[in-house]
Amino acid sequence: MAVKKTGISRDLIFHPGETIAELLEERGITQAELAAQTGVSPAFISNVIKGKKDISAKFAFALEYALDVPKTFWMNLQANYDAELLEFNEMQTITNEEREARKALNEFVKYLRQKGKMPVGESRDASILSLRKALKFSNIANLKNIVPEGAFRMATNTTVDPYVMGAWIRLCQLVSDDTEITTRFEPDKVDELVETLKNNMLKDEANLPQALRNTMSGYGIDFALLRNFRGAPVQGYISQKNNGVYQMVLTLRGSFADIFWFSLFHELGHIMNGDVGKSVKFVDVGSDEEKEKKADQFASDRLLSPDDYNKFIKNGNFDIESIQAFALSQKVMPYIVIGRLQKEKRLSYNSYSGYKMRYKWAK
Repeated sequence: MAVKKTGISRDLIFHPGETIAELLEERGITQAELAAQTGVSPAFISNVIKGKKDISAKFAFALEYALDVPKTFWMNLQANYDAELLEFNEMQTITNEEREARKALNEFVKYLRQKGKMPVGESRDASILSLRKALKFSNIANLKNIVPEGAFRMATNTTVDPYVMGAWIRLCQLVSDDTEITTRFEPDKVDELVETLKNNMLKDEANLPQALRNTMSGYGIDFALLRNFRGAPVQGYISQKNNGVYQMVLTLRGSFADIFWFSLFHELGHIMNGDVGKSVKFVDVGSDEEKEKKADQFASDRLLSPDDYNKFIKNGNFDIESIQAFALSQKVMPYIVIGRLQKEKRLSYNSYSGYKMRYKWAK
């Protein structure tokens, strides 16, 4: 995105009337004479020269005849003046609170510039205006107001920045604006959805993000992946649109495939457990222990059959051949089973590291 002109001084914004005054002086024409030539009053000419009146299309035509200067010149001069004045006045609306918010959003701004959503090489104040446009927010200091209260009831070792969290949520909302899905989510089709998702797990990982979007859209879920930012330790964002379609955004907080899939099924669990509705936007920050426990249970049970997994555990054979055979029976990749065993401390975290997978697009 091209860099726009920034930081213009009001003293350097010249009204077209000043150009008229210069031409009159060069040619020895009085304001009264120009008034007569253009068919307006001397007072009107005086007000234009003083910048109190603008050059209309009709007056530009008259100036072309009177001064032999094309009407397009005068119209462009007026348009440039209006644009520069608008930019200057817009700069004056920036508040000190917005400047504080902008400091917190450095990483976020860098991301938007990489995506071509904001110009590079701007002044700090100009970037605030660009942020307003990119996020469609009239005042970026107000981003903190869209953060749910629960987002701050987190572990003391987790830092939450309200501006970053608000910007991330806003980005989720804008991602949803870019898609149109008409299929409604039907809970009784969740088993079918789970099987389809597992099939996606076995496909080429490079095409997985788009495959998941296609799959989820067919079941009434607008699915998207977004990177995470320091200050917004979010696992996911879920909302329900007016047409019954759900939006699910998953953060890329790590690249291990087993964690990614568990997180995806975890968020699906929140939908199935009724944690989100048309009036409730669910920001999954892990602060509601009861909801998190239920969503975890949903993910565990849908990835691996509870009865089958208990039999596998009782057998007690966790060599790689047994793990691969069990994974095949569950229609999942071996890393799902390995990750579950590691989480339950039945395996050390360095066991079978060669079978753990990292998604390149998640780095």
